[in-house]
Amino acid sequence: MKPDGGASRSEFFRNDEYGQYLEQFSETFSLHGNIVTQHRVDRICRDVDRDGWELLITDLKEGQAESTTEYFDCVILCTGLTAAPVQIDCKIKTLSVSELHHPDGLGHISDQRIVVIGGGESAVDYANRLSQPELNNKVYLSLRSGIRVSPRYHPIRGVPSDFLRNRLMLSIHEDIRNWIGQRFVEMRIRYQEIFRRLFPAKEVNNLSPTEIDQDVSQIRKAWAYKLTKAAKDDLFNMFHNKSDDFLDAVAEGRITIVGPPNNDQFTVFRSFDSDYEEHIEPTLVVPAVGYQERLSELSAGHIQLSDFYMGCIHTTHPDLFLVGFARPIIGNIPSISEVQARFVCGLIAETFPRPANIVALHRADALSRKVRYKHLRLESIYPVEMFPYCDQLARLMNTFPRLRSIGSLAVWCRMQLTPATTLHYDYREKSSSELYASTPVYMPRSLIIFLLVIKPFDFVYRTFRRLVKRSSEP
Repeated sequence: MKPDGGASRSEFFRNDEYGQYLEQFSETFSLHGNIVTQHRVDRICRDVDRDGWELLITDLKEGQAESTTEYFDCVILCTGLTAAPVQIDCKIKTLSVSELHHPDGLGHISDQRIVVIGGGESAVDYANRLSQPELNNKVYLSLRSGIRVSPRYHPIRGVPSDFLRNRLMLSIHEDIRNWIGQRFVEMRIRYQEIFRRLFPAKEVNNLSPTEIDQDVSQIRKAWAYKLTKAAKDDLFNMFHNKSDDFLDAVAEGRITIVGPPNNDQFTVFRSFDSDYEEHIEPTLVVPAVGYQERLSELSAGHIQLSDFYMGCIHTTHPDLFLVGFARPIIGNIPSISEVQARFVCGLIAETFPRPANIVALHRADALSRKVRYKHLRLESIYPVEMFPYCDQLARLMNTFPRLRSIGSLAVWCRMQLTPATTLHYDYREKSSSELYASTPVYMPRSLIIFLLVIKPFDFVYRTFRRLVKRSSEP
């Protein structure tokens, strides 16, 4: 952690740093020879004769555009192959993803009235970038409901929010975490200055009062609370938006938040927090309302996301897998995909067995997700809480860090208090165990004690649920 209050964002990938990491990863493990670029997969179908998969692939290199059929024993479909941005029916010019990710920046989009449709991280990031003062754009962010905005840097200790999420917290049942977490988040927004005083960062350079605009801070806080209160589901049942920098632009008047459009011309919008209408007359529209999966299109309707247990194992074909379709309520897709990839490769190598009775397990899993995530589009995404989901995969791989397997009560206890990480699944490696010993505990002692006090109630609640479930079974 740099003692700059998060101003440098040094704890996160910035600009092209993640791309550089992927390039270094590919070079280290000599992967470039197995990566084919400028090709498109047009079709995938079962090869009955060879008991594998037949792929129709088009070479898109200049002057070629030739299609060939190739055969594979196993196929892993990744979300980048099948995901396409959801389009909207709009007569106003829309900005494409390629334009928004132009290598020269957004300087070519200036002096415009722009409406960004959507409330996900991509949407608010687009709105924030398009509202930069030097572009002189007037930007509107159109939301159908509230959104869960999590701070990149928490007022407690001034660290990234993920640093406060440990295994002790995650061991509390989701119903209890939802109930307590909702109230805690509202308190954190309303009384963040008190939280900062009670739980100060260990090392933070002092900021002079002139560097903090109190009016902007109050408006930002008011909007964070308003968006959270208007969210349509429980805290851990809907996606969280961790790109909270856009709230500064809202507070400074560079972004105006409105409700959904009232007409298909995208000129009249409902006010976000009232029944009034707002007339905008935008010159550009940015659709950022998610992605639609193309599994069915690629496979002539034979492959559906709903056919995959845990969003990655096909219930019928043991040689067909998905990676990247598990979308975290809280967490990040690359880390989840890494664990999925490790799991899938282990299944292919027969390092561990395919789950027994997978059809019944899949049916029960689908039912529970339909109940919990009733407001989400389950036909195109597989919503998860990152660490409970990754822990489930780790148990199937026999890499979950149990007290018995770790062999040290002190190491296991520290692992429950330090930030949760997928590196915990590598506990058998010496370098990883040495890392745990030096990892700081960021959660304040008072909150640790609070969670320990809750644990007996958590045990009683879980026992009660099991008894009720058992009594309701035929």
